[in-house]
Amino acid sequence: MGMTVSACDNVSDESKNSVLSTGAKIGTGAVQGSIAEFSKALKLDSTSAKVYVGRAAVKYTAGDNKGAITDLTKAVELDPKSATAYSARATAKFFEGDIPGGVADVISAGKIMVFSSFGRE
Repeated sequence: MGMTVSACDNVSDESKNSVLSTGAKIGTGAVQGSIAEFSKALKLDSTSAKVYVGRAAVKYTAGDNKGAITDLTKAVELDPKSATAYSARATAKFFEGDIPGGVADVISAGKIMVFSSFGRE
């Protein structure tokens, strides 16, 4: 659930811009704070694929596709059966223009999901 910041129609443009600028700063601070928290968690336990996926999600949301791909690659190394890591990495790869890499990750995620639904590894 997101938060929308708006200003009343009867206030000056300067006031509206101030409200919007403050909202943007809060958003940037929240992203950087989230990345810092995930990084702290990884310093405590660098073997958690889920934490790498979480940090990657924040990086992706902030437009850092390459950083997200790096974290998702680490998540796949730690948990090769993570369909979430593969599918998220596919999305980031598509946005970076790596269509073959993205397709390969979609196929990997699909195989994991199909095999897990049949109880096979």
